[in-house]
Parts: sequence; C-alpha cells; structure tokens
Amino acid sequence: MRTPLVSNLCRNRPAWLPPERVIDAVAAGRWWDAIAIDGPLAYATAARLKQITDGRTGPIICDPQGPQPRLYFLVPVGAADQWDEPGTLVFGECSYVGVNGTLDADTTGLHWIAPPRCSRPEPLVSRQRLRTALAAARAAS
Repeated sequence: MRTPLVSNLCRNRPAWLPPERVIDAVAAGRWWDAIAIDGPLAYATAARLKQITDGRTGPIICDPQGPQPRLYFLVPVGAADQWDEPGTLVFGECSYVGVNGTLDADTTGLHWIAPPRCSRPEPLVSRQRLRTALAAARAAS
C-alpha cells in the first residue's frame, strides 16, 4: 500500500482533520467556518487567492460531485456571520462540511485544492483576502 507523501509531512494534524482514508462530515463553527463558491468562479477565486498569498492560501476543499464543482474555503470562526457576498454560501455554526482525511486524495472525489499546513495554530483562509480574490475573479470574467 502506498503511503501518501503529503500526509507523512503532516506530523501535527489538526484535531478536526479525519484520519487517513476517511471522509467525514466536520462541524463548521467550531474550528473554522467555510465559504463555498461553485463552478468556474470558485476556481478563478482560488487561483487569484494563490496569487495574492504566494500560494499560502489556507485550506481549500473541492467537492466535484455536484451539478458544478464546489470549493470550500476554510475561514476563521465567525466569518460566516459577517459574509454577504452574492453567489456564495456560508457554513457556520450548525452546519457540516465533508472533509477528506487523506491530504493527497484522488481528484475524482472530495479532495484538497490546498491542504491544511498542519501547523499550530492552523492557518486559515483570510476573509479579507478571499473577498479581494473573489472580486478580482468576478471582474476578470
């Protein structure tokens, strides 16, 4: 059995990250909130975010299984309460997000676009930078 390289480097797995080879529903609003964006706008936003953060975006999950792929940007707790961008969905307290415990999972299912860095504290996506990246992605389309 192949041992994932990325996961071997993750010695300080966040408490919210499921074990290897496990996909689980993780409660938002406890360790992080999530901002979800669908389709091409989601990928354009992630690309812009990578540009403005020199690739240090914070964790981003991709769920390609719906009508359109959906990206979940993991932001600090409380960000969902203050988010009002059209065309996005917020996941805060009393909601759940599917999380893959395998950091280098196959991209045909639920997977990481930007895995957690496994440092303490876990760096999350900056709400302000996400808003800037989203605005730039919208302006470019």
